[in-house]
Amino acid sequence: MAKAPTHSEIQQKIKEMNEMMAEHWSDHFVFSAKWWFLLILTVAPWFLWWKVVDKTRIMEILLYGFLIIITSTFLDILGWNYSFWVYPNNLLGLCTPLVPIDYTLFPIFYMLVYQYFSSWKSFSIVLFIMSALFAFVLEPFAEWMSFYKPLNWHSIYSFPGYFLMGMFLKWLVLRIINIQKKE
Repeated sequence: MAKAPTHSEIQQKIKEMNEMMAEHWSDHFVFSAKWWFLLILTVAPWFLWWKVVDKTRIMEILLYGFLIIITSTFLDILGWNYSFWVYPNNLLGLCTPLVPIDYTLFPIFYMLVYQYFSSWKSFSIVLFIMSALFAFVLEPFAEWMSFYKPLNWHSIYSFPGYFLMGMFLKWLVLRIINIQKKE
């Protein structure tokens, strides 16, 4: 029977991996054209979002967006840790989530859908379309750009996740708002 690794042995391997990732990032990716693309993709959409967000509902919309960030980041780290996918090139050298996606594109698109499609019917239709675009257009594009590499994953698996995440978090935000109104 094989001896299980100790915590210190695991930590040593993680340290070595982090050093390798940082070296690869600093030698081969940072300040490249793709790195600048990711940086712009992380920052610029927030300025555009600020211009169109319904400021009378900003707390509600931001709550929804932050829940999207938390959930997508958690799922992203989970998938990365279980080797469902990797990020060969990333904005931040040691950060596992794909920052421009989890912290910008997902929350902004989800918040816009939340803001502009308030009925459950219209929201679910548009969310269904957006989920398909994320799974079958955005993921292959990210793979083509070498930002994302699926290992034990297929886009068809992502599609229901994108949809269910948006639906559940809308339900949760509306539930929180109703609780607040009752108080």
